[in-house]
Amino acid sequence: MPDDIRVLHDALARLREHKKGEPLTLYLKNCGTALRFLEVHLERCYPGEPITLTGDARLLERRGKPTTQTTSARILHGDPIPISPDESPYITMSRRIAAMYQPCMADSIERCWSSAAFWYEYIAIHGGELLLEGLTDSTLQGDRLIADIYAKYFGVTTQFTAEGAIIKRSSLLAQRSFSAAVSLDFERTPDLYPAVALTCERLGITLHATGTERLAYKESNRLEAVRLHQTRHDHRMAMALLAADFPVDDTDCIAKSYPTFLSQLAALRRGDANVAAL
Repeated sequence: MPDDIRVLHDALARLREHKKGEPLTLYLKNCGTALRFLEVHLERCYPGEPITLTGDARLLERRGKPTTQTTSARILHGDPIPISPDESPYITMSRRIAAMYQPCMADSIERCWSSAAFWYEYIAIHGGELLLEGLTDSTLQGDRLIADIYAKYFGVTTQFTAEGAIIKRSSLLAQRSFSAAVSLDFERTPDLYPAVALTCERLGITLHATGTERLAYKESNRLEAVRLHQTRHDHRMAMALLAADFPVDDTDCIAKSYPTFLSQLAALRRGDANVAAL
């Protein structure tokens, strides 16, 4: 189970056991999703209670920074948030989930398109074919855009089957006919930036990126981290660097969202598997 899910699950479990009036401190590591959700949850469900949210130094630095996660949390708690014509896919997804809410079954959980980005990156750079098990085209996730980006600019095609999405790039790098430059707006899909930026770097493509302001307030300052090829204990940076064959000495952070990524990457590199489970 990804650390982010475990952190929020454990925090909610402790809240269920909380006795009114007793001090409680919830340590959230570097989980911004848990922080934003719980800030709203405590305000709505535990007003005035002596409950403190804390975490790693980076999480505390990010507290108070503008984020769509707070808006999402308010929607999930029933707040009447006005619809904006240019709102992010994350907010739209939150609205739809709130409208269709039903008890969640394990086999109904969607596979993560944000995590799929690193496999698109790997295939764009190395070529080959890979089945992303369980990934579907029918999704509320805005990061589904990664398939279109890699088809248009990097020659990676996607075929959806009953087993998942098959992605492949069979042409050799020496024979590629990609554009010399790519212009993309990451305002609505900021989590895709590390994979796309490092793909461009490895393929010798100039990336003109806009809408990157929020990247400074992620688990790391991802604009700097990409430029310097550093993980900074950021799960997405570690995976993006590994997929692009950059050295990474901090891999523990990957468990935050994708605990099996390292073993699956190793198997793919050895030629032992051509399937990735998201």
